[in-house]
Amino acid sequence: MKPEGDDDASGHPESGGTPGIPRGPGTAGVRAPLRGLLGTALSPERGFHLLAERGVRITPSLGRLALLRGPVAFAEMLLAYAGLGRLCREVLGMQGPVWDPVLRALAPMGGVEDIRAFLESVPPPPSLGRVWPWLLLAAPLYVASLWFHDAVWDHTFLWLLGGAKARRGFGATLVAESEALQVGVLGALLALLTGLPSVGWLLSLPVGLVGMYFWILRGFSLAAFHGCPTWKGVAATLLHAALLACVALGAMLLLLILLAQGLA
Repeated sequence: MKPEGDDDASGHPESGGTPGIPRGPGTAGVRAPLRGLLGTALSPERGFHLLAERGVRITPSLGRLALLRGPVAFAEMLLAYAGLGRLCREVLGMQGPVWDPVLRALAPMGGVEDIRAFLESVPPPPSLGRVWPWLLLAAPLYVASLWFHDAVWDHTFLWLLGGAKARRGFGATLVAESEALQVGVLGALLALLTGLPSVGWLLSLPVGLVGMYFWILRGFSLAAFHGCPTWKGVAATLLHAALLACVALGAMLLLLILLAQGLA
């Protein structure tokens, strides 16, 4: 007779547990999932294939995603709003390195006082103490939109590459994206370092490279849950990234054209 509790201890299909993670009380029950996420991040092909073989269900997978990614998303929003507040104070107070060349250029024309008077009339943004409850409500919406956006575009490109299986369909992509975003919480935690004042920009390059790695990990998850070659899953995520880059470049080009027309 099988001992009671063995199903969940090994990551049974019903629970959709992370591969090879024993469940235990106390801190061991916290460290084990983190070890599982790290193991999948370091060996994505094996880790995601184990999850796919165990038949992870969408509902418990989304529950774990909300628990893991929700607090990190809330922290991201707090840091982003704090950075926005610092930027607004510098702009409205005519401080910071950006204002130095602007003030030197405007000094001969005598328009500095007019600009100062205008900026003094602009109300400052709400304090973080007033905004954080709204950020707390927005965090799960951000996670859900990120999950669904990635699923739609990754599935589209996987289908174009012939990797999406008709018998598995979009549902397999939804589960694959959820599991990949759970592993990606490790990269999101590192990305929080870029929001630190004064030193965050120094970490932008290494953290960006780590972010690219976790972006590509979604391709391993797609390949595992659709049963297609790994290169098709990875190529789908790269095509998705290329689409976003084209949209960003197009928006910047349009902005430059509009600015040029306004100055002409």
